Amino acid sequence: MAERILVVGGSSGIGRGTAELLARRGAEVTVADLKPGSEAMAYVPVELADPASIDEALAALDGEWDGVAHIAGIPGTAPDDKVIAVNFLGMRRFVTGIAGRIKRGGGLAIVASTAGSAWSLRLAQNEGLLASPGFAEGSTWYAENAEEGYPAYFVSKEATVAFAKQFSAYAWREYGIRVNTVSPGPVETPILADFEEEMGKDVLNTLKTSVGRHAQPADIAPVLAFLLSPDAGWVMGQDIQVDGGFLAGISAGAAAAATFAGQQG
Repeated sequence: MAERILVVGGSSGIGRGTAELLARRGAEVTVADLKPGSEAMAYVPVELADPASIDEALAALDGEWDGVAHIAGIPGTAPDDKVIAVNFLGMRRFVTGIAGRIKRGGGLAIVASTAGSAWSLRLAQNEGLLASPGFAEGSTWYAENAEEGYPAYFVSKEATVAFAKQFSAYAWREYGIRVNTVSPGPVETPILADFEEEMGKDVLNTLKTSVGRHAQPADIAPVLAFLLSPDAGWVMGQDIQVDGGFLAGISAGAAAAATFAGQQG
């Protein structure tokens, strides 16, 4: 019997690439998104900025699931309140709502971002958002505590990584499922232009130069598929950076690279 996999945000970009990869591997894939994915896949509409829409989608998704990939998200060019709503509050409501219907031993993989890499350094700043009991409370907290000049997109992804780590122990204990995040760098998707507008095309081109190219959805999808598979049976609470090694190079420092270069020959 084919595995049942749900891909939230499976109509385009990384989500579509992941849905199509899983389908090629024999899974029965359902897409939850603003619009349908491949015609061959079942579809449930959802607007992650609207808690009522999330609840309707959860009610429409019947039965148990072998795995769930939550990939949907919007760039920081959208209004700040919507960025927080879709990328964090909506994600949190959806995954906590579906987690109990993932079969024991299954996986829940959530797409975060290298923009959330400072999650541990900013736990204090994001504590109120993480502790908010619901969608409305989280929206209110952000409206009252947003840091001027600090991107809402970064906050949403920092909170995503921290939430997944906090939720992973509970989800394993209560449901027997594995929760992990995947953090891509820039990816050639329809919203790459929005990231260039928000972060600066020169900055993203610097990243592109440092690793040779931007990622393709096909670079990210197999990692998500792995995290949903039994092969990842002892991988829990991890944030896996799939960025061509960019953050590794930054954290190691230019001096290390110069040392290796000097040792050649």
